[in-house]
Amino acid sequence: MQPDLSLVFSTHGNELRSYLQHRLGDGHTASDLVQDAFLNVLERPDTRIHDIRAYLYAIARNLLLNHRKQEARRRTETRAPEAFTQMAADQPSPEDVVDSRLQLERVHALVRELPHRTQEIFVLNRIEGLTHAQVARQLRLSESAVQKHLALAIARMTRRLRGR
Repeated sequence: MQPDLSLVFSTHGNELRSYLQHRLGDGHTASDLVQDAFLNVLERPDTRIHDIRAYLYAIARNLLLNHRKQEARRRTETRAPEAFTQMAADQPSPEDVVDSRLQLERVHALVRELPHRTQEIFVLNRIEGLTHAQVARQLRLSESAVQKHLALAIARMTRRLRGR
């Protein structure tokens, strides 16, 4: 049997609103959730309710949890404009660009110092991305020869970069 909702509302409405407002910190949302709780009771006329107060609190807790979940999904972090200055730029700094160019020029110079065949193999493999087998086929060499030339190139360039 359905209780008289106007009597239940006048008896428990303010108490329920205080409960929700204390947890939400927002009186308007608390009032909305109280109305939703009573609507929930109205929409289920066949539900047997033994303790209307406990039933309303259970509904209110569920509505509160749902509200918090929705708020969490909607929430976005706000940041002060100053915080964006701390974020990494999408583009390198002018100093990084100059440093990278100098390093690239140094590597180019080291490659030019290699014997012609070793230079050719190094460029095909490390710059153009061909596999050892592809380089060997293109230059009509064995894969072993390609690997030896690459090992020579890398060892020589490493020594030069370390200043030896």
